[in-house]
Amino acid sequence: MQALIYMAAGVFFFSVLDAVTKFLGEGYGTWQLVLLSRICPLIASCLIMYRATGQYFGFRTAFLKTHLMRAVLVVATTWTFYECLRYLQLADAIAIAFAAPLFITSLSGPLLRERVGPRRWAAVVIGFIGVIIALRPGQHGITWGAILALIAAITYALGQLWLRPLSGKEQNFNIIFYATLFSGLAAVVPAVLEWKSPSARDWLLFLIQGSCSAIGQLCMIRAFKIGEASLLAPLEYTALFWATILGFMFWGDLPTIQVLVGAAVIIGSSLYIAHREAQQGKRPADCTVPEQVVSPD
Repeated sequence: MQALIYMAAGVFFFSVLDAVTKFLGEGYGTWQLVLLSRICPLIASCLIMYRATGQYFGFRTAFLKTHLMRAVLVVATTWTFYECLRYLQLADAIAIAFAAPLFITSLSGPLLRERVGPRRWAAVVIGFIGVIIALRPGQHGITWGAILALIAAITYALGQLWLRPLSGKEQNFNIIFYATLFSGLAAVVPAVLEWKSPSARDWLLFLIQGSCSAIGQLCMIRAFKIGEASLLAPLEYTALFWATILGFMFWGDLPTIQVLVGAAVIIGSSLYIAHREAQQGKRPADCTVPEQVVSPD
């Protein structure tokens, strides 16, 4: 029960993060959003490390190159997802981002040489049909915002697969710290070039954005520490519920039937994949160390 509560809370805080980011995106550049969203998670990783080791700055790692390469994917995920929120309703962006577990499963074979059985491949194919439904490729084609959300799902999947070899070898606080530090450093120059001085109210919103990111990550880390990943996986999809509520509250947006149907197909396929992987003693594809988008990064 504690794990379920922590997981539900983590998804809620990430949903608030996405809503605040969409709101801030109306007045600030995406790189500035990326840079300022790194501060609170960086502090949180130091607090986690202190609780675990009694030191604030002792982030020794034997996997620095791995962290550096993953940070590139984290930057790509965060920027594309934050940018897509300028063009899409909150619920639409979340629905498309739910495709990440499908990409994780389909790419785990060629990249990590993991065996994916015919049942999971069938679920992946069905899931991608759901993605096509959610993308709504009508007479005007797929929108730029939808393409960005799909790219965010792909780069998120690649980032999670990049972590697989570190499973059981690296501390969670190191994973958060180096991803946050390197992605923040990568955002400094473009953020400075498009910098706009925030008002006092917007500084408060940036604080809420970063705090939700940090709290969401702490909640999910705690949830996966004390609970089974296969039990927690379904709760990740409550993000669509929160996105719908928040989108209607602040922008009057409601997802279309087509997006909801596509999301339902994606969620059903992903849950079946998670169930099959749990039966085979693997971690569900979408339940590795959490990031703040999907929230992606």
